[in-house]
Amino acid sequence: MSTLPGLRTMVREVLQLPESEDVDMRTLRELGAGSLQAVALQFRILEETSVNVEMADLVGGSRVADIATLIDERRPTVG
Repeated sequence: MSTLPGLRTMVREVLQLPESEDVDMRTLRELGAGSLQAVALQFRILEETSVNVEMADLVGGSRVADIATLIDERRPTVG
């Protein structure tokens, strides 16, 4: 199951971007995220997916789609 649709929504909400904003292939920095917004997104990802994404992954060169893949790979499995 892909995390991208949910992450896309989280990014738009935290950064207060319009729904029409294409975020998938852009970094948080390119989208104008500051450090407080990155921390807010990090917390929201942890809260909603139980995955801790390192700050370096959020503010580095990773695109939103890359972060979604990382979350999918780290998501705990049930069972």
